[in-house]
Amino acid sequence: MTIRSYAQLPLQQAITLTLQHYPTLKVKRALSEAAVAHSTDVNHQWWPSMKLLDEVNAGTDNGIYGSYFPMSTIPSTSGGIRDANRSEVMSGNIALAQMQWEVYNFGAYRSKREEALQQQKVYTSDADITANDLTVSVIQDYLRLLQYYAMMRIQADNIARTRSVLQAVTVIVLHGLKPGVDSSIATAELSKARLNYLDMQNGYNQVRMHLGILTGLDSSVIIPDTLYNGGLVQMLENATDTAVVQQEHPALQFYNALFQQQKKHEDVIRKDALPKVSLMVAGWMRGSSTQYNDIFNKNLLSGIGYSRYNYLAGVSVAYNFTDIGHTRDKMREQRLRTQAAESQLEASHTLLDNQLMQAQINIHTAMDKLFEMPAQLNAARAAAMQKMALYKGGLTNIIEVTNALYVLNRAETDLVQTHNAAWQALFMEAFASNHLQQLVQQLETARRQ
Repeated sequence: MTIRSYAQLPLQQAITLTLQHYPTLKVKRALSEAAVAHSTDVNHQWWPSMKLLDEVNAGTDNGIYGSYFPMSTIPSTSGGIRDANRSEVMSGNIALAQMQWEVYNFGAYRSKREEALQQQKVYTSDADITANDLTVSVIQDYLRLLQYYAMMRIQADNIARTRSVLQAVTVIVLHGLKPGVDSSIATAELSKARLNYLDMQNGYNQVRMHLGILTGLDSSVIIPDTLYNGGLVQMLENATDTAVVQQEHPALQFYNALFQQQKKHEDVIRKDALPKVSLMVAGWMRGSSTQYNDIFNKNLLSGIGYSRYNYLAGVSVAYNFTDIGHTRDKMREQRLRTQAAESQLEASHTLLDNQLMQAQINIHTAMDKLFEMPAQLNAARAAAMQKMALYKGGLTNIIEVTNALYVLNRAETDLVQTHNAAWQALFMEAFASNHLQQLVQQLETARRQ
């Protein structure tokens, strides 16, 4: 069996394509831009409210003394207090300009602006952590792709070795030097090797399909660059135990931004309950077809003009005393949310610390195993050759030969798995210490050399 080859896809290109293509990241970036727009909107809440109105009406003018709470469905009638209803129609005109400006609220505007800016940081950090998670996902897929690709080559070599053994056994059996069961055993081993290859191929195609979804590429043209393994030992040797978890890590930045936002919301709740100082200015003009002495003018057009002018200016201070208890309840709830966000930040930092320490231990283990692996592999290869030579000389049986081939296949598999564990350890350390991009760039530099 042969492995089809295509143009190799470098890891850096796979990461770049994913960050450009993947829809989830586009959503997070759009939400980040929406948060910027929200901050602008909150900044503009300080602007005064200015309303302009002009109405031209025609109707009756009958009123009576008495008070009632405003109801939007009941029209307003002014003047016309008399002992009986009159059916004459009058016209009227009114124009209004009104401004209301909450000029001071003891820092409520500022607290809302600060919360909006902090919310903007949350959405930006959320996009950053999504990009970082996608980068990790691409790296994990790429490492698995390298592993499956190497395993497919190992199984292809195992098939070739087993086929060669079967051919030799068949010749010996046909000459009557060995029993026919030997060829059956060799055939079974060849079939098993082919089945193992198909399992590796299936896993390879599954990972390649997922990587295709991430990058937007046709999965059938994705093949990993095996040149990365050349600089593995050197990178392991360059790794040190001095790496620490960086506060700039996307996960810590996100949870810290979330924690700070919860604190800012406490300020919003507290200051929103403080008094409000407002400046109010209004001016209005009125016209009417009815004269001051209750004489109705039959010419309704006479009510279109303006005959009375008024203005009003004032300063109001509003404070809702009954809201104190409600504000206290909301503050108690918000403090618990703030504490939860702080605990989440601490838990995230602890998790990264543990991952970093585990990665450093795994790096040392991987180095030791890589230095030991050549001895196992060379011994397994020598044993397989010797067992085959002994079998051809009639000094051993087919079971010993197949056992030797199994040991060789296992040694080659162990080497691939050790390589994968070493890469996983390096990238885990880079993830925890926020050096993923630096490690990828080092790999690209080593690949070109």
